[in-house]
Amino acid sequence: MRKALILVFLSIICHAAYSQSVIRTCQNSRLDSLQWKDLVWMFAQQDSLSTLEPFPNLTLILEDAQGLRTEKIFQSDSTFRKNDSVDEYLAQRILIDKPDLTAFWALELADDISLFNSLKDSLQAKFKFKYYSMRYSSESRSLKQQLSLQKRGKSKIALSMHNFSLAADVAIYRKRRYLKRGLMYDKMGTIAKDLGLFWGGDFVGFPDLGHIQAFKNSAELLRQHPNLAFEFEHFKSNYEQIYVQKTSIGREDLVQDTKDLLEAMNEFRLQQPCLCERAQTIPENAQAWLKIYQENPKPRIHINLKEQWAYVQRGSNGYFFPLGFWQRQSTM
Repeated sequence: MRKALILVFLSIICHAAYSQSVIRTCQNSRLDSLQWKDLVWMFAQQDSLSTLEPFPNLTLILEDAQGLRTEKIFQSDSTFRKNDSVDEYLAQRILIDKPDLTAFWALELADDISLFNSLKDSLQAKFKFKYYSMRYSSESRSLKQQLSLQKRGKSKIALSMHNFSLAADVAIYRKRRYLKRGLMYDKMGTIAKDLGLFWGGDFVGFPDLGHIQAFKNSAELLRQHPNLAFEFEHFKSNYEQIYVQKTSIGREDLVQDTKDLLEAMNEFRLQQPCLCERAQTIPENAQAWLKIYQENPKPRIHINLKEQWAYVQRGSNGYFFPLGFWQRQSTM
């Protein structure tokens, strides 16, 4: 009896720790069915951001549990506009001009961008102090620029609200002399917050006195625009690494926004299909067509639900992965 109670107690502790983890891993599980949008997500999961170059097309191949094979090909369409077809929408995100996120998401974010621009104008109009002036030094930013800033230590994050035209950097001048810091930035921040904007001077761990943005943090942006989860998912491991590094030294207070973002990402991806991280050996029955794929290199994902594997190819080579579902990583 005592042993049984101990086991129950340990089970409760393990469950509590498991449910509190913000780290998400792909747990090998059997998938019985998939939608086309799932294949796009799974391809993007293994997609490389090293070149930031768009693909001309993307081929999705699905073999169901009975062996029935279906195929869908997406062609890059520069005239594409947002519609109700989620698989088409996300596929075009892979195919069209990767670094220019504002251009792709402009229709979805149109109202927020318009309001932010209006509030920026109001801030500039209200910033009236003798001998001082302000101007916006940086507004929209490409993904390539953001990654460069992060690499050089100028930014802590891989994806910024600048990338969606929802943030701006303010430069304040006394007469013609640029001020890097000072009381005037606090005054600017107070005006910005009174208008409903969020000021970088309030950031914990990495205060940015000259920064304003439309949302409190990325998690708030993501919860209002769930489709943007597709963007943040590329940098999942980066955010998790930042969170783990700080919590391991007892500084979780510095990464509360990161934790909130990971939770928001989990809200949309937990229990969704995924590719397990470690590649597997080549299935025996794949040898015949694999050579054809290698001789005809193009971006494709081929999933076999009967044998529970996925093949992802971007160039002349590809890899096989086991299938699974996203689950919280146990901390025990």
